[in-house]
Amino acid sequence: MDTALVRPPSPTYTAITPVTRAPEKDQPASSTDLPAEDTVRPSADSSGSQRAATNEQNRASEGRADQSALERYTPPVTRQNVFDEDSESLIYVATNTETGDVIRQIPSETLLRLRAYSETVAAYRTQVEEQQRSSSEDEVVQRTV
Repeated sequence: MDTALVRPPSPTYTAITPVTRAPEKDQPASSTDLPAEDTVRPSADSSGSQRAATNEQNRASEGRADQSALERYTPPVTRQNVFDEDSESLIYVATNTETGDVIRQIPSETLLRLRAYSETVAAYRTQVEEQQRSSSEDEVVQRTV
């Protein structure tokens, strides 16, 4: 028994032929007085290579535009690794240099507080357990006397 997923075949679409939007580009740039045999005409495949070159130029200029937009909208950031003596851990802090706001902190302030709370609870439990042991030992000593 075959349990594989069966996908229906994807619909087929008829090719849409683009309409020439600039018919003046198909005509020569300037007319000449030369006979037709002596004139130079572009080959059929040169228009495709020209299109490819134009696309690469557009991509390169878009990349530069994107990079400058990224630089414009990204705030200047100072990144530091700080050793916190209270929690005895290494903390990564990214700070906006213009405003001084903390953009990113690993571990977060919340996690540091949870760690401190759990350590406090654990210390309290061990203190209570030690008090219970010492009181039970005192009771044993008093019974034997």
